[in-house]
Amino acid sequence: MSKIKFEDVMALAGEGKHEEKYAKMSDEEKKSSIMRSLGMETKANEVLSTINNTNWYDAYGMVNDIKDLTPQFGKVLSQFQGGFEGNNLPVSYPIPYDITDYYMQGKSEWEDETKPAFNIKTQTDNKNTLALTPLILEFGISDKMISHSTDKQLYEKVLQKLLKSAARTIESMIINGDSTAGATGNVNSDDQAPATTFAADGGTAYHATLLDHGIRENSITNSNTYNVGAFDSDDMLATVRKLAERYQEEFDDILFLTNPSTGVVMMTDDGFKLASSTNKGAAIDTGVIAKPWGIDMVSSPLVPKAEADGKVSKTPGNNTLGQFAVVYKPAVRWGFGKDIQVEVVRVAGYGFHMIVTAEAGFTILDLTNTCALGMNVTIA
Repeated sequence: MSKIKFEDVMALAGEGKHEEKYAKMSDEEKKSSIMRSLGMETKANEVLSTINNTNWYDAYGMVNDIKDLTPQFGKVLSQFQGGFEGNNLPVSYPIPYDITDYYMQGKSEWEDETKPAFNIKTQTDNKNTLALTPLILEFGISDKMISHSTDKQLYEKVLQKLLKSAARTIESMIINGDSTAGATGNVNSDDQAPATTFAADGGTAYHATLLDHGIRENSITNSNTYNVGAFDSDDMLATVRKLAERYQEEFDDILFLTNPSTGVVMMTDDGFKLASSTNKGAAIDTGVIAKPWGIDMVSSPLVPKAEADGKVSKTPGNNTLGQFAVVYKPAVRWGFGKDIQVEVVRVAGYGFHMIVTAEAGFTILDLTNTCALGMNVTIA
């Protein structure tokens, strides 16, 4: 695999020098010359394409940056860093877990030759499977932009977009993942097949339908929902009570994920105002809101507004109600498969076609007990 510097790739566009230089060459000579300048070998009848070794890796280490910084770049993934299973995972990766707690029992002294009876506790063999799904993102970069940008400026722009897109995608899958394909039932498209609702975003390849059992679907499917109505801070604890008891007291490991409009309504609650104003600096001055009961809370537009049942209608005007999710953070496990690849194809006379591919996936352990949803929040 050839290591191609970012500036080497950019040198092929914008200046026009290579076109003048190769004007009298045959197509095969042009291809060979370009590939040699990039340190690539040529083969008979081989087309210069994304299939034949035109992967691009820049000198600044973009591939590693994307993986290493994705959890830091995303507001939600940073809360789930403890559940990061790593890179280069197999397509199907088993994650065992045991939720059974045991007590020790009284022990008697060994009095005679009779062997004491064993009382061995059975270990459960629960496991989830983290399934990876292939993802793709494409960019177009014009020659004009390249010619008027320094290498580092262009690199930073592309890198930031990649980081944001990678983080946003897997965060949304964790929150909204639901593979239901029918005309009803999908929490992201309850009254129309998601392939139709998300036709502009890939249809059946829409990211939130690629993997199943996201936080919102788990909550609704398992009836771990609380009908809020007019919001009161007590509604948050009532939603926490939808988790299994073994998780309800683990405030350090619980996370609230709220829709932004819902979050604004929460901030107007008297309980929030009191907690914020008793800090060293009042929230109205600092913009810092105290964690409710010491539980982390993240506001994200990836948590949608919806209808009363917590599901999203195909008609945007029907989605007028807020919601917030509650999740036991250690239950969320996620990771990457093969290395993220950035490929560049020259579009003659115009610029570059950039293709970014990755494998990512998640699973939620003990899914019937670790997710809950406060829904039907009045936000008008």
